[in-house]
Amino acid sequence: MASVNPLSRELVFKIVYYGPGLGGKTTTLEYLHATAKPEHRGKLVSLATPVDRTLYFDFLPVRLPQMRGMNVRLQLFTVPGQVYFNATRKLVLTGADGIVFVSDSQAVRADANVESLENLRDNLAEQGRQLQQVPLIFQHNKRDLPDLLPLEELDAMLNPSRAFSVATSARTGLGIYEGLEEISALVLRAFESRLPDAARGGGLGGFDAIEGGLVTALRDASPPPSAPLDAVISRLAPPSKPWPTMPPNSTLGDPSEGPLVEGGDAPGASAPPGPAAAAPASAAATAPESREAPPQRLAARRGNAPAEAPATARADDPSAATRHLAQPGLSFVALWPTAEREAVAEIEAAIAAERYAVALERCDALVTGILAKAADLAGATGASRDPLTVPALLGLDGRRYLGFRAVVRRAREGGEVTERDTLRAFAFAIDARLAEMAL
Repeated sequence: MASVNPLSRELVFKIVYYGPGLGGKTTTLEYLHATAKPEHRGKLVSLATPVDRTLYFDFLPVRLPQMRGMNVRLQLFTVPGQVYFNATRKLVLTGADGIVFVSDSQAVRADANVESLENLRDNLAEQGRQLQQVPLIFQHNKRDLPDLLPLEELDAMLNPSRAFSVATSARTGLGIYEGLEEISALVLRAFESRLPDAARGGGLGGFDAIEGGLVTALRDASPPPSAPLDAVISRLAPPSKPWPTMPPNSTLGDPSEGPLVEGGDAPGASAPPGPAAAAPASAAATAPESREAPPQRLAARRGNAPAEAPATARADDPSAATRHLAQPGLSFVALWPTAEREAVAEIEAAIAAERYAVALERCDALVTGILAKAADLAGATGASRDPLTVPALLGLDGRRYLGFRAVVRRAREGGEVTERDTLRAFAFAIDARLAEMAL
């Protein structure tokens, strides 16, 4: 539901674009992002499969012009169109203040439109809400293509309550901003209707008070770039089979690697993807004889440090962290801001000393801080701070994140954690930091 920050005088509303697969939901957000004025748009985050089908969701924050001294921010989400991602649809739909149903106007897609609308009703019902109680508009898309159903027939099929509907083309921009203006006005009116009489006052007013209206205020007059520079599009491998939950088989590693063998490495397993992940994991994948090396092997490799050093150095001793920073060898301390470098040094020292529980605790603190900053940047509150949603905003794989949480929880409960578990957790923390730096 709407989030109100009385200190910054800001209202945050969540609007979800719902509809059948390949209907134009993602293209709608891409058009808004490409054509909106830079001061009114945030970063577009799109998590898609290699064939451009939304896998998790798309997310675009939009800041509206100030109205009666209040800042208004919209969080625009899309849902995946494929049926087997229904768990993600429910997640994204949670807490929605308004819904834009994007129908596909092509005659051959009529059944897909009806099926998606019924799915929307079912998912709202599971949350104790009814479709007619939620601000809703219909965006009949793809009006630039041939063999289309008439608008009257689409409304009769999908919109018997005669909610606002508009003919759109997400590729050309026809009707896109008009739809956004209408759903924004409906959401604002619904919010004002829930306020007590004493708090309403003169209300926020409509967009007519904005010179030229909302469309003129948001839209950039210059031609849109062919590829917006601040769009984050993550290409993720589609699942090989439908997922019963979202996401399944949580693992810290690359989901394509398959599950790990309990108590050891999976046959042919490699380090997590990306340079940030590969670097720390390489410490555990050197020469074969290192598997029979004494427990102090990691510390001994760091700048020819004495093998008995881990017995005397404590990861929670600031001086030990300082000595570790002074040692030659591979370190990731420089990736973090100054205030967090001591914690990173403690992680590296704890791994060298085989104090894996301590290292995991420090990793968890770093990752928690990164996700909190990302959520604040995106304006995420309440339901949108879901354990899957916020990491996905950074482009992090949700299954790796849940695997990270499982390892940290096991360490806190006193369970056995291995060197490989800890290195993978540290690799995930490094990936999260790199993603944060890219924002």
